[in-house]
Amino acid sequence: MALENITDMINPLNGDFWSNLPPEILAPFERLITILQIAGVVILIYILFLLIKGILGWRRNRRIDITYEKVLEIDKKLDELLRRTPKKEKILEKQEKKKGFFARLFGKRSKKH
Repeated sequence: MALENITDMINPLNGDFWSNLPPEILAPFERLITILQIAGVVILIYILFLLIKGILGWRRNRRIDITYEKVLEIDKKLDELLRRTPKKEKILEKQEKKKGFFARLFGKRSKKH
């Protein structure tokens, strides 16, 4: 019995050990303990932030995947419609010949004297 009481008093993980120490011994460590407590809270907040960011990122990526699948489906339907259209070559030629907005805006201009 006596041996168990001595080991309980010496064990630093026991809460009674820290409360029984004189304040002169604990005084230099008060700042360190406070800093470690603050660091622990900051780490917990950061972990919570990472979890929320991960969940939102997963949801965003899932929506992007769904949108990508819909775009592929629309592309397949457009290809099918173009195959049915007899004027496919003319449609594609018109799209290739048309200049872009900036080319039309800043392209060759007629000189006015």
